[in-house]
Amino acid sequence: MRKQILKDSATYLSGSIIVQILGFIGLICLMRFLPVAEYGKYTYIIEFISIFGFFSDGGFTQHIIKESSQNPGSVEKIYAKAQSAQLLISGFMLALILSISYPTNSIQDFYYLSVFGLSVVISAWFAPMLAILIASGRKDLIFFKDVTLSVTRLLFILLGIYLQAPFAYFIYLGFINCLVLFILFLYTRRQTEFKHILNFKPTVSDSMGFIRHGFLFTVLMAANVIYNKIDIIMLEKMIGSTEVGYYSGATRFIYPFMFISGAFMTAIFPKLAKHSEEKDKFRSIQNLALYYLGGIGILLSSSLFFGADLIFQLFFGDKYDNSIPVFKILVWYLAIVFIYGPISNSLVAKNKVQFLVYLNLIMIVLNVALNFFLIPVYGAKGAAMATIICEILILGSAVIYWKGIETP
Repeated sequence: MRKQILKDSATYLSGSIIVQILGFIGLICLMRFLPVAEYGKYTYIIEFISIFGFFSDGGFTQHIIKESSQNPGSVEKIYAKAQSAQLLISGFMLALILSISYPTNSIQDFYYLSVFGLSVVISAWFAPMLAILIASGRKDLIFFKDVTLSVTRLLFILLGIYLQAPFAYFIYLGFINCLVLFILFLYTRRQTEFKHILNFKPTVSDSMGFIRHGFLFTVLMAANVIYNKIDIIMLEKMIGSTEVGYYSGATRFIYPFMFISGAFMTAIFPKLAKHSEEKDKFRSIQNLALYYLGGIGILLSSSLFFGADLIFQLFFGDKYDNSIPVFKILVWYLAIVFIYGPISNSLVAKNKVQFLVYLNLIMIVLNVALNFFLIPVYGAKGAAMATIICEILILGSAVIYWKGIETP
């Protein structure tokens, strides 16, 4: 069990490392090329659309993986229902993006948001396919998709820098994802075990039925996304793009490491779901994840904290010096989230999604309140403080709840 889990995690991790390195290089080049304010605006456009991004997988990815792992003989039916629901939800997502972004932004920003939003909606069409590939153990296809996407994105960014392209050029990056997913779709359709992909008839009953079954996952995804993105939105609206640029500059050396937790939990979650009723095996898998991820998170946070000044000097000179105090606060996000990941995934596997939904909804309100008071006084640093306070409360609440349900 332990060897298989570590092997699967290593496979996801190797692909994620390549993806993160290429993505990191691309973003560093972009940050050096664009003025701080323009990079802040670029980040705002992406994060604003990400608020609606939970629709990009229908909020159903974990639900699809969980159901497919527990009912391997029903994969075709699960896929058909998921894809049918995705078509309905993608249309709703596009309407929501356009109706909310128009009255809350300038005409120019609305154009940028519409273009990037359209690319996210198109990509959403392929989400059920990706979930089925993960549940089926086709790590190779996910690996090649991720690497191809990262290489193509990097080349697109470097071409724009070489041509001294205007800011608007980089908004079209989202369509690279659409192209790569379409190529993967064409290849997958040729594989015997995935002939059922797209062979379904969209029906309202299947769509609504799947949406109802995955409703808590959808709400949980929405709460997670809003909670994680609201800082950028509030910074943009309360202070402006420059402060967003400094905040985003701080996260650039933090969020890339989240791939470690993501890859590990992507490999482990199907096993947690499969053995959710076997107490000893379940606890063994969970403890393994906590041991490795917790240790890695603490080590990363400590190392990055003490190396902050050197890191920013090395990559940016003095261009992002204002990001360093923000970075020294946000860096502890890694340690907290790496410990929280195995606990939250265990709760999902145990069908305790409702608790996570309530927890995240409460934290959204708290995060907004803290940002409202801290941002005008401390700027980007205040947004970072609000994030860490909420993360500590989330971790503490999840641990207490888990101990409560684990104790007979």
